[in-house]
Amino acid sequence: MTEPQSNPLHLVIAGGGTGGHLFPGVAVAQAFERLAPGSRVSFVGTQRGIEARVIPQLGYPLHLVDVVGLKGSGPLGLLRGVARLPGSGLQARRIVKDLAPSVVVSVGGYAAGPITLAAALARVPTALMEQNAIPGLTNKLLARVVDHAFLTFEESAQYLGRLPHSVPGNPVREELIELASRFDYEGPSPERPFRILVIGGSGGAGSFNEHLPEWFTKMGELQGQLAVRHQAGRGRAEDVRPRYEGFQGRAEVVEFIDDMAEAYRWCDLLICRAGATTIAEVLTLGIPAIYIPFPNAADDHQRFNARSVVEAGAGLMLEDHEIASTRAVNLLAGLMRNPESLSRLAAGARAQGKAQAAETIARALIEMCG
Repeated sequence: MTEPQSNPLHLVIAGGGTGGHLFPGVAVAQAFERLAPGSRVSFVGTQRGIEARVIPQLGYPLHLVDVVGLKGSGPLGLLRGVARLPGSGLQARRIVKDLAPSVVVSVGGYAAGPITLAAALARVPTALMEQNAIPGLTNKLLARVVDHAFLTFEESAQYLGRLPHSVPGNPVREELIELASRFDYEGPSPERPFRILVIGGSGGAGSFNEHLPEWFTKMGELQGQLAVRHQAGRGRAEDVRPRYEGFQGRAEVVEFIDDMAEAYRWCDLLICRAGATTIAEVLTLGIPAIYIPFPNAADDHQRFNARSVVEAGAGLMLEDHEIASTRAVNLLAGLMRNPESLSRLAAGARAQGKAQAAETIARALIEMCG
C-alpha cells in the first residue's frame, strides 16, 4: 500500500450526467483513496446531471460547470451550447487552478470536456475512461489531448486515434465486488419455478413493460413453470401489472428493486438492457443474461456492447423489435429445457468479468501522478 504523503495526491473526476458515466468514477475514487491514504478526490459536473444528487450524499466535493451537450440538441440547442463554451472554458480554468489536481480523469459526458481540456493545457496528467464499445463525443474529442485511455472494450481504441490505452474493464461498486467474492450461480432447479429477473433501469424500459408480459404468455405450457420479477420503473408498476393478467406463471411487478444483491441471487436468467455498467455488474457476478439493447442509444452503442459480450460467449442478445417474437419464445424455451446452456453462459460471463478494474485504474492514476 502506498505510504501517506506530505503533499497528498488529488484526483479530480470530471463528467457524469448519467449513472453509467458516474458510478465507474465513484468506484475508482474509492479505490484511489484506499491505495493512497490521505489522498483527496473531487468531482466536477453539472447541476443537471445525476452527480448533483449522488456526489454530495457520498461526501465528496462537487464543483459545477455551466455547460450543455451539443450532440442531439438540435440547431437552436447547438447554438446555445456553443455560445456557452467560452464561459465554460474560463470556469474550467479557474477550477483547475483552485483545485491544483495531481491527475484528472474524464468519465464521459459533456461536463468532462472543459475540465479535462483545461487540465491538459495546464500540463496536469490526464486520462479518460470509456465504458462503451463506441466512445461518446466528449471522449472522442478528448482523445486528442489526454495521456491515456482506460477502456472496457478493445474495439473502442479504433475511435481514439493513436492514444495509448489499456483495457482494465469497467469499474463496479465495492459492494458488488464483495458480493462477487461469495457469489456462485446455482441455476434452475426442477423443484421450483424457473426464475426470470427483468431489469430495465431505474426508470424502467417502455418496450419491456409493454411487450415482455406478452412474450411470457406465449410460452404455452412452459409459462406455468415461470416466476417473473419485473422492475417496471418509478410510477409504472400499476400500468404493467394488468398486462400479466392471464399469465399462468407467477409475476411480481415492482417499481424499483432496492436489494439488487438478493435479486441477482434469486434469478436463473436476467433480461436487461446493454448499458456498460449493467454488463460490468452481470459479468463480475457471472449471471446468464439476455441483453436487449436500447435502440435509441447514442451511436447504437448498446448493440455493440452486447455484441462484444455475445462474441465472448458470455451472454445472449435480442433486438428490441424481437421481444415477444417467435425467435424470443424459442430462445427462452431452449434455455428452460437445457439448464446446462445457462451454466455455460454463467461461466463465460464470470470469465469476462473484471472485478479489479477500479483498483487497476486507480494504481495507474497514482503512477501518472509521479
